[in-house]
This record gives sequence, C-alpha cells and structure tokens, in this order.
Amino acid sequence: MGTQGKPGDPKAKDPIDRESSAVQAVACFFPPTDFLNWGKDGEDGVGYGPTEKYAPAFGARASTASGRQALGKEISPINYVSSKMAPTLVIHGSADKQVPLYQAQIFEKRCKDLNAPFKLIVREGKDHGWLGMDQDMKIFADWFDEHLRAAKAGQGAGS
Repeated sequence: MGTQGKPGDPKAKDPIDRESSAVQAVACFFPPTDFLNWGKDGEDGVGYGPTEKYAPAFGARASTASGRQALGKEISPINYVSSKMAPTLVIHGSADKQVPLYQAQIFEKRCKDLNAPFKLIVREGKDHGWLGMDQDMKIFADWFDEHLRAAKAGQGAGS
C-alpha cells in the first residue's frame, strides 16, 4: 500500500476521488516485497513453493505458472518503488523463516537504485516476531513524527 498511492483526479465527481491515495510515511515489520523472488532470485512465492500453505489467499490465478507470474508482478511492492514514494522504514529479523530477510534486502537495493527514501533495521537472530518488538513501536513513532511533522510543516498556512 505504501508504494502504490496515486494522485487524486481533480475532475472526479466524488470529492474523495479528487484526493491522493498516497501515504506520507510507512513503517512496518518484515513485509513481503517481491513475490517472484521470495528467498532468492527467481523463487516463486505466489502461493507456491515456500508460501504454498497460503495458496488460497492468492486465488485461482496462482494455480498456473503464468498466472503466478502476472499476479506476482501486480502485487509485489518492489515493482512500484519510485523516488517519490513515502519514506519507508522496515524492521526485519535476520532469522525470519516466514518472510526471508532477503525480501527487505532486495527492496532496500531497489530503493537505493531509484533514490527512494528507505531505512532497514535488522534484528539479529530474530524470527518472524520476537519478544520485545513492542519496544520497536517507539522507533515507528519517532519515524512518523520525523516524516509526518516535516510534511505538515511544508504544507504552509491554510492547508
């Protein structure tokens, strides 16, 4: 969601559709970012292989290799990275067995390549969730304070 916001349509009849759907900042734990390169380059994770137990969530399109390729391109945030995306913070465990750290690492590389605002914090030896991750919520709050306050300050009077 953090990579796919779009500007509003100033000609839309509905005032809601005139507003941007882009978020201003993102902070998350261990997100999937590229379903077509799950734990290594070329590994299909669209309800197949390492994510097979989640196959029903991907729907009927995931039942064929060509369907998985098309769906994987559509749903992978890595395909929507741009220099204009919201500042994004990811905290990921180095021993995550559910969503490999590789997901955060390839996303970080794409962000660097495209000059997109991104920060990765790796929790060494941690799996998919860990005791004390509630303490990381302060890091999220600080991230939002830094980026949302800066965005609000830049709006000017009357915005």
